[in-house]
Amino acid sequence: MSHNDLFALTAVITATRVFLPDLRTGMRRLLRAGARVGVAELLHTQQAHPAGDKPASAVAARDTEV
Repeated sequence: MSHNDLFALTAVITATRVFLPDLRTGMRRLLRAGARVGVAELLHTQQAHPAGDKPASAVAARDTEV
């Protein structure tokens, strides 16, 4: 390994150590936001179609299954 390879490796290791916590935090934030949107959509769907009433898309999907 030449000195340039060692410098490049050191730069990659340093960048990984510096930015990995930020990437982890960003991914957690995105997952939380996605879960929040998913829960809101499920609640909206349940409120729009009370128990016993199925939306037309659910009925059509069930009828087309093999």
